[in-house]
Amino acid sequence: MASRVMREIFQNFEKYFCAFLMVVLVVCLGLQVFFRYVLEAALTWSEELSRFAFIWVIYVGASMAAKDRQHIRVTAQTHLLPRHWRPYQWLLADVVWGVFNILFAIQGIRLVKHMIRFPLISPSLEWSAYWIYAIIPVGFILMTFRIINGHYKAFRKGTWRDLYGEVGEGS
Repeated sequence: MASRVMREIFQNFEKYFCAFLMVVLVVCLGLQVFFRYVLEAALTWSEELSRFAFIWVIYVGASMAAKDRQHIRVTAQTHLLPRHWRPYQWLLADVVWGVFNILFAIQGIRLVKHMIRFPLISPSLEWSAYWIYAIIPVGFILMTFRIINGHYKAFRKGTWRDLYGEVGEGS
C-alpha cells in the first residue's frame, strides 16, 4: 500500500506540486482583489507570494511537459530523413536537450550559491532570494531526469523507436 502511494507521488509529483502552487497563486490573488476592492486595504505579501508561486509553476510545469513529451518541437527536419532514422534523430535531440538542461542547472547552482553568499531579501515576505532562484537548477534537473526516465522505460519495454511515434505526421 505505502509503496503504491509513493510510486503514485513519484510518477505524478509535478502534477500535484503544480496544482498546489496554482491553488496558492489563485488564493493569494483572490485575497488581494478582495482586500483591495472590498476592504480598500491592500495586502503586502500576497502579490509577492503569488509571483513566486507562478515562477515555480513555470519550471515544475516544464518538467511535467517533459515527462509527458508535450514540449514544442521543430519537426520539419524529421520528414527529410528516412523513417528508420527518425527515432535516432529524436534520441539525439533529447541528448542535446539533456546537455542543455545540465548546463543550465550548473549555472542555476552557481546563481544560488551567489545568492547565498550575497543575500537578497524579498521586501514583503522577507525570504532569501536563493529560495526563489533554487527552482532554476531544480527545474532543469527534474526535466533532465524525466527525459532520461522516459527513455529508460521505453528501452526496457523495447519500444524506444515508438517513443515519439510519427511526430508531426499529417500536420
